[in-house]
Amino acid sequence: MSGPAAPPDLRARARRSGSKVARRVLDQPLRRIGLGGALVLLAATAAFGGLEEQTQDGPEVLTVGTPVDVAPFELTVHRVVWTTDLPGQYLSDEGNRWIAVVATVRNTSDAGVLGGTLRDALTLTDVDGLVTQPGTIEPTPTVTLLEDGSSLSPVQPGLTYEAAFLFEHDGSAPPPTDATVLLQQHTWGTDSLEGVTTRWLRPTTTLRGHLEVREAVSDAGADA
Repeated sequence: MSGPAAPPDLRARARRSGSKVARRVLDQPLRRIGLGGALVLLAATAAFGGLEEQTQDGPEVLTVGTPVDVAPFELTVHRVVWTTDLPGQYLSDEGNRWIAVVATVRNTSDAGVLGGTLRDALTLTDVDGLVTQPGTIEPTPTVTLLEDGSSLSPVQPGLTYEAAFLFEHDGSAPPPTDATVLLQQHTWGTDSLEGVTTRWLRPTTTLRGHLEVREAVSDAGADA
């Protein structure tokens, strides 16, 4: 199986540089690029910081509507809404509600990625009353396609999906008016405990955004 794409910060600098060579190289998984491709990449990106050590004190600011690279995905967060009625989805308690982060998802790797990795790519914090699913320590989302409500797994390479990351919220708490959305990047590697299988590991927060949460019916009313 091929390795991951180049790091998001390097991909972003390549896009800003306007270099077609750099962008073509960055579109390939690192394992496929090889030594020669890596040298071309360094030469093409040197003028815009490719050879400089990159420092970052914390997560970057998440901007609504802006595509961002969080390997192995490109995610574009559009809005956060809540609703009590979502066809095809079942709450653990009928008095609860869904908090949905609506986003566009694209798998930027060269192989299908299972839904578990996608679930770890986005999470919510600063929301009281999120429901923890059985067998989990922290609230994790269910990721569904907006088109038909089906589960988004696997995520096929190169395809773009309109999806909702669904978090169940305790109905005894008031609906939130804002929430913090975290986007997490994975690393392609071998689990130190398994020592054999290479896969996407260690989700790390790279972007953070404090977003408004609205009731979903307001969007439905606008469409009508």
